[in-house]
Amino acid sequence: MARTGNFSKWLVVSTTLLIFGACAQTHNVTSQPQDAEDASKPAPPEVAVSVDVSSESDETELASVIKTVTVYSDRALVTRQATAQVSTEPTVFAFKRLPGWVDDGSVRVAVSAGRIVDVRVQRTFLARATDKTYKAAEEHHQDLSNQLAALDDELQILAAQQAQIESIRAFSLEKLTADTSYGTLSVKDYGSVVEFITDSLRATADAKRAAVLARSQLLPEFEASQRTLDELQSLMSLEETTVLVTLLGTEEEASTLNLTYMMPGATWEPLHELRAQTTDSKSVEVVSYAVVTQTTGEDWDAAELSFSTQSSTESVRIPELEALTLGDTQNSSRTQTTRVSSFTRAELAYEGQNQLWNKVHQKSQSESENFEQDYQSNMELLQVVQDRTVQLFQTLQLRGTTAHFRAEAVKSVRGDGHPVQLRIGGSTLQSVQKIVAVPEQSLNAARTLEMTNSSDKPFLPGRVALYQDGAFLGMTDIDFIAAGEDFALFLSVADHLKLSRTLDRKSSSLVRKKFNRMQVSFIVSVENLSDAATSFTLADRIPVSENKDITVTNVVITPAESPDSKGILFWNLTLQPKESRTFKLSYQVEYPPTLVLETQRRRDAEALYPSSSAPARSKSRQIEDQLMDLEQML
Repeated sequence: MARTGNFSKWLVVSTTLLIFGACAQTHNVTSQPQDAEDASKPAPPEVAVSVDVSSESDETELASVIKTVTVYSDRALVTRQATAQVSTEPTVFAFKRLPGWVDDGSVRVAVSAGRIVDVRVQRTFLARATDKTYKAAEEHHQDLSNQLAALDDELQILAAQQAQIESIRAFSLEKLTADTSYGTLSVKDYGSVVEFITDSLRATADAKRAAVLARSQLLPEFEASQRTLDELQSLMSLEETTVLVTLLGTEEEASTLNLTYMMPGATWEPLHELRAQTTDSKSVEVVSYAVVTQTTGEDWDAAELSFSTQSSTESVRIPELEALTLGDTQNSSRTQTTRVSSFTRAELAYEGQNQLWNKVHQKSQSESENFEQDYQSNMELLQVVQDRTVQLFQTLQLRGTTAHFRAEAVKSVRGDGHPVQLRIGGSTLQSVQKIVAVPEQSLNAARTLEMTNSSDKPFLPGRVALYQDGAFLGMTDIDFIAAGEDFALFLSVADHLKLSRTLDRKSSSLVRKKFNRMQVSFIVSVENLSDAATSFTLADRIPVSENKDITVTNVVITPAESPDSKGILFWNLTLQPKESRTFKLSYQVEYPPTLVLETQRRRDAEALYPSSSAPARSKSRQIEDQLMDLEQML
């Protein structure tokens, strides 16, 4: 009886402890879902374009649209238009929510009615720690954080409670085994122990599942609240520009306001298309495009776009000539200083805020999520194009040339950095198709087009896409072509002409003496593989010495032809189907042996220092290089 009494007392004590623990955990778990679903709690705030910022109480916000944009090599000149009602009292009108990198020094305002009293540019942060929106988001996030912490504490308590029940179960098994051996354990006592442990484990498991469920339901809301708070915190470093215009009228009337400002983040480059038809060999269509890329923070919807090669950094003072003093850096320094303007501040703001600004201003959550994937690649492309275009347009200015083009159609250009192609010109040019074969340079005969730019606009340097009968042939490049200027373009390869140019070793030799004597002979052959007659120009050359130590003599050309002053030979040929022709060029060169050694040293130096003047020589190989190559062939 004593053993049974002791066991009953132990069971009562254990039950009491677990009841207190169960009551505590039941209260905490059931309270969490109620708190999470309490309608009185503030709803998580959405990220707004702008939150509470200080502004003048008497200003009138204008609804403006972008009307015109002029794109330069590294910036854009934007003109916004709005309508306002002016009165006989000074009224402040505001162009709000402009990007924070608007160039202050470029702001211009024009009105159709009334008088401009004042123009001010101010910047405000999109969020502050004292804003109601931010404070509500912070309080809501803290409330969710406290609820999560309470659930985490509850799970730890339940884990400890389960461990305690496991200890009681192990102890009770030992107790039951001992009582059974003494014969003092009744069926009722055994059943009560089993029922107690089972109920305790079940209650703990139920409470744990309820806590885990409540936590899983609360976690997405907490993470969304964290993202909202992070975005609002990032807005504290994001600026927006407001332009305040004070107008005074002589009467009540409507006035159209045009706000013009410059901002970084835009560039463009020229691209051309040349389309030829085999049915019309005397004319081609040339179309010019502007490929514009911009991440200015604004979408250019239905705006009139123009494109300029002009420098937008020229001094705004009246042009005047000053004394050209060699060695005096004072004038050049002063001129350079006038060009350094507030645009430097705009560029720094653009670099630091552009990505966040564009992400915040995405129209939907899905666009905001996909924005990160495309933004970086588009920005890298914009930077590459901008660097190339800045250098290209600078070369045009060095030759005293600028050009201005207008897009022929209105097309939206989004501010996500995606390139957009707009047509800026097109014309039909009279052309002459020719085939030129230069086997010394290439064993492919080239089909070319000789044209005159008969349009009233120049063709800017850039890439040219070639099309024949609608089929894309490839890309080529052109330099600047002024209006009225003649030019030629590579069209395609005339693959029906087979070319060869080989060294005739039987007739070639090299004698090394005080002056090396080299006898060289080349055999040039061309064959028409087609079933139609083909007319073309075959070109080759004889070395021309501009070095008194090098002499070129005994020039023999078969069939006979006279080279020009540069040593260039031209044969105007017509080959019938399957016909072939052979030409022979031979000459003798005398030169000092040290010449080849010096050429080899120069080549070695150019290989070690590629930034030397080697590219300038590549356009017209020097005779020393030719001699060295010929020695290696012999």
